[in-house]
Amino acid sequence: GWPVDGVGLRSGSSGEIDIVRDDGSKVGTVSRGRASEVVHDGAVYLHAGQHYRVVDLDLEAGCAVVEPDDGSTVTSVVSRMDLRIHGADEARASGPMTLAVGPITVTTRVTGYVRKDAFSSEVIERVGLDLPPAVLDTRGVWRVIPDEVLAGIGLHPDDWPGVLHAAEHAAIGVLPLFAICDRWDVGGISTARHVDTGAPTIVIYDGYPGGAGIAELGFAAAEQHWSMTEQVIAACPCRSGCPSCVQSPKCGNGNEPLDKDGARRLLRASVPDAQLPARRAAG
Repeated sequence: GWPVDGVGLRSGSSGEIDIVRDDGSKVGTVSRGRASEVVHDGAVYLHAGQHYRVVDLDLEAGCAVVEPDDGSTVTSVVSRMDLRIHGADEARASGPMTLAVGPITVTTRVTGYVRKDAFSSEVIERVGLDLPPAVLDTRGVWRVIPDEVLAGIGLHPDDWPGVLHAAEHAAIGVLPLFAICDRWDVGGISTARHVDTGAPTIVIYDGYPGGAGIAELGFAAAEQHWSMTEQVIAACPCRSGCPSCVQSPKCGNGNEPLDKDGARRLLRASVPDAQLPARRAAG
């Protein structure tokens, strides 16, 4: 057979969901792994400038039925994620942190969504969903941050989740400067105590089954990547975080919690001295 018959244009996954109107005409497709996030019941879906609302998602039939929508609202999912690390293929010290790359499994369950006014971002409703989990076996690059690094810059343990979360978002946004990817090609998770590392950990992973080489590129350029992330946060004029620095358009937690200042302090404290810009190294 022909490989093209089993591989979609948008991902390496062999399974796709057709997005169709109620008359059966096709609007587009989405990979099966992302269907729960993109075309769940009630989701607002944008295609070729036209807004649609999903009226039915049938995962067994591989079909999501949509109807035209006026575009006055947008939706974002609320999800719960579990990430397991299966050991490091390669690891090294990076400043005070440990940096590693290797195989991981990401299990994501969409638990609901939030509908907001498209112009004011006011929350209109919160809706619960009961959908099966999506399991992704892929590759990731992760940073293990010793407790003493966070404590040493005056951060209380209660602040660690927001600090790590903000640093994760910013790092994902900057990664395309060092890897051949878009921010939508990768995912991330941060936790103040990861079950497989026993320490505060930030993981960035390939959003494709088996990986696409992005994690390896991130591992190779880790010090420059981390330094540039610090510079982006420091240069952003916003007060507490915005889409240009630490907010993410695809965050499953609604961009909460985020601590921009704490993330900047963490990044600066954990960048190897040789990677700090001269204007900051002098200080």
